[in-house]
Amino acid sequence: MDSVRLGRPLKRAIGLLALAAGLAPAAMAQQVPAQPAQSAPRPGAEGAQTFDVDFFKQYNPVTAADMVNRVPGFEIEDGETLRGFGATAGNVLVNGERPSSKVLISEQLKRIPADSVARIELISGSASNVDVRGQTQLVNVVLKQAVQGKSSPGTWVVDVRDLQYSNRIGGQFQLTKTFSLGETADLTLDFQLPNLRGRTESFESVRNASGNLTRYREQFGQPNQIGVQGSGVLKWRPTSQDTVGANLQIAPTWNTTNIGSIDFTPAGAFERGTFGFVDYTNNYTAEVGADWEHRFSPELSAKGIVLATFTGVDQDDIFHIFTPTGTAGPNGLATLRTINRTTEGGERVGRGFVTWRPNTAHTIDIGMEGAFNFRDVTLDIFNDTGAGPVAQPLPVSDTLVEETRVEPFITDVWKISPQLTLESGFVYEASKIKQSGDEVKEREFSYPKPRMIATWQAGETDQLRGSVSREVAQLDFAEFGTSINVVDESSLIGNPDLEPEKTWKARAEWEHKFGKRGAVTVAVFYDQVEDVQDFIPRTICSVIGQTPCDPLNLRTYDAPGNIGDGTRTGVEIRGTFPLAGFIENAEIRFSGLYQETDVTDPLTGDARRFSGERDWTYNVSYRQELPDWKSAWGGSAKGTSDKFEYKYLEEISFDRPGSSVEVFLETTQIPGVTVRASVTNIFHVEETRVRSFFTGSRASDLLQRTEERKQKGGPDGTQWVAVRVSGTF
Repeated sequence: MDSVRLGRPLKRAIGLLALAAGLAPAAMAQQVPAQPAQSAPRPGAEGAQTFDVDFFKQYNPVTAADMVNRVPGFEIEDGETLRGFGATAGNVLVNGERPSSKVLISEQLKRIPADSVARIELISGSASNVDVRGQTQLVNVVLKQAVQGKSSPGTWVVDVRDLQYSNRIGGQFQLTKTFSLGETADLTLDFQLPNLRGRTESFESVRNASGNLTRYREQFGQPNQIGVQGSGVLKWRPTSQDTVGANLQIAPTWNTTNIGSIDFTPAGAFERGTFGFVDYTNNYTAEVGADWEHRFSPELSAKGIVLATFTGVDQDDIFHIFTPTGTAGPNGLATLRTINRTTEGGERVGRGFVTWRPNTAHTIDIGMEGAFNFRDVTLDIFNDTGAGPVAQPLPVSDTLVEETRVEPFITDVWKISPQLTLESGFVYEASKIKQSGDEVKEREFSYPKPRMIATWQAGETDQLRGSVSREVAQLDFAEFGTSINVVDESSLIGNPDLEPEKTWKARAEWEHKFGKRGAVTVAVFYDQVEDVQDFIPRTICSVIGQTPCDPLNLRTYDAPGNIGDGTRTGVEIRGTFPLAGFIENAEIRFSGLYQETDVTDPLTGDARRFSGERDWTYNVSYRQELPDWKSAWGGSAKGTSDKFEYKYLEEISFDRPGSSVEVFLETTQIPGVTVRASVTNIFHVEETRVRSFFTGSRASDLLQRTEERKQKGGPDGTQWVAVRVSGTF
């Protein structure tokens, strides 16, 4: 295991960092004399393809998100949900920098009015004068400078939706306004009112090993997601050498869910009913962040970032369980089950680095990131059959997880020639994870994470990119504690021995451009994954605190864990094709992924796929402008393969055959207003889930029963009709 004492990894990291800096080829080159700092906007990114605002006019953009979504051959990636800041970067920048926030970049772009954008830059390969490393393709949104005394733009959006099965109207309201606070500062405020009311309906059949029906059930779930979200972003240039940014967001929600599950015999007689109400009495997220950059000269700058996130959830579940003869419980019910869960979590991050350009060929970043993360969870379960509530304890249901982490890093972007760029980087992660509560454990880890990206401009229209890196996945602290699903009658026991996946990733890309609006990228990749995370059986004492445990109290549960090494191999394609010559003012955009994953199942010894990963996905969209009508129309289709989960007693498959199809009509007939009408998921394809249970364990290969569920609705299966009206002011 890659674990040593925290002090030793940190000293080793600092030593390696100093050695890398000393051996960097750029450090041996002569420094160019410093030039006076300028207050003018920064120049465009190196090697970027520039799209001015006129390029996007035909798409009637209201926000920067509308513009970025139309960049040829590009798809927004929000980055990974990881601890810390440096490893979570998406592939979009604003003014060459990454905002000091972990809010999804796709969400942040919706808060920038299109009228505030000066141009969009598409950066393929490494560029020395942007704020993100490790990406092979980026978009940089360059904003106009605020002008004192001039009104800054604002946007508004009203989105009304009718969701299938729910018979209720939901939607969202958003208002964004940028205020000029003088020649050197501007403030953007955003206010949102999400109101989403959906419904899921399911039919499930239970069959024995011979395939005979033994039971069937009908289920429904009706969530109500109502909330408020407010945010503010401040940008200030106090001097010609300094840029200061700050952001704040808070998002409380008042969510509830109604749940029902009714079991019937094959003859149709009532057998059991479970009806529940889930109330999130306290549910919020909040974030505050700030950054400061000082440019000593065109060749030397320093930047610091601080960030804090806060989460809190209090969830109360009340389930009434009926049986045909159950009259002993309160109010004539068989059982009253209550579940109380509380979660408090957060993250504190500090990151600082220096950027040095010793000559025109090299740009070096050197810095350090530190972070503290925690998650405190309690889970209390009570059953009442008429004699009063009785506690139903589960192991690892009361736990606090804390992590302290440091990451020194260094990166060199080397412009070998006008056609060839090499980005090399090294990060050293040292962390300590401490768990207390029902289980007490403390572990220390250290991981070197090198990276190399080469970009070759093979011609005016062709570029080749290759990358090799080692990445360490995020540990989900929720998996250190126990969770329960009453409707599915399943639980996952927390595992304090869980380790992060470590992956060596190799990737090669070819990008070809044709004209201003056409591009295609084809990529192949190979991942060597260490400690694949999956489900493992965990045998633990069911009586909390009993030492030694009575063998009669030992129970085997499913738990998140590591099952060994595996591989992931695949090909990815994305592109934009204008249809000029075939259909006027029309284009097709597409993306697709095909991959194969392989790992040895620890229970059966057979090779199989990774749990939860799909073999293929695709997304194709069409849009045609109708300039004479000041309108546009189009549609899209997307689909995925099935996926599997492998547990101790069961194998679960999820499949949604067919495509999710959307059609839309958009118009700007009303000056300053864009109206879009759409129908999403026209064919509302059902999802089929099959749970196959085995006797003893999956290794026995002795099928006990299957439970096959046909689900209508849900996040991916609901058909909805929407009207979205947006504009600027």
